[in-house]
Amino acid sequence: MKKILTLTAAFMFATANAFAASVGFSGTALYYSADGTETTKSSSEKNSKSDSGVAPMLSIFLEEQLGNGATVGVEVMPYSAKVGSGSMSKDDDAETSGTNTVDVNFKNHITLYVEYPHDFTDGGFFKAGVHTVTVETDDSLSTGSKYGDDDLQGLMIGIGKKGDTGNGGFFKITGELSYYEGGTFNAATGGNAVGDSAVFNKVDLDELITAGVKVSVGF
Repeated sequence: MKKILTLTAAFMFATANAFAASVGFSGTALYYSADGTETTKSSSEKNSKSDSGVAPMLSIFLEEQLGNGATVGVEVMPYSAKVGSGSMSKDDDAETSGTNTVDVNFKNHITLYVEYPHDFTDGGFFKAGVHTVTVETDDSLSTGSKYGDDDLQGLMIGIGKKGDTGNGGFFKITGELSYYEGGTFNAATGGNAVGDSAVFNKVDLDELITAGVKVSVGF
């Protein structure tokens, strides 16, 4: 992870110098809320589950201020971050019954955003953006199969405040709310592919909403 962070940071610093853009780091306290439905193999029984919690996120951003005062940027989370977990002991096959566990991770999370200044507070701005992320499942199933991963897209809105640090840099404090589209995760040998058989458990992610408070420092 340290190597990936170092390489990503070096690339973004070089890009910032080449295009006179700003580069920085952000830390986010992220609240997530997800609703999903598991459909068990053979019986097609449906079991719904909701999960919520708080996860810390670190990211790197590169941005440029336009002539009209707006700022455009890209933010990258260059590592896999755990955002949730769960377990279930219920199974419709007595030969493979047991406790099934899964961790859910955000991987390759990228955000393209725009910040528009407003006059309500000094340094205040509105923010809007789009996300793309791979939702990665790290699971242990009594059936021996594995859930696959899926790529999701999301929309983000936010509001924040920007100020100077006094050493040529700047800071931002931003509140963000994001909504992600649903996805389907199949527990087959081939992951989200059909796999060896048309009979397998699957989980439908019905809704994923996140809300976070982000502190950023850049120059």
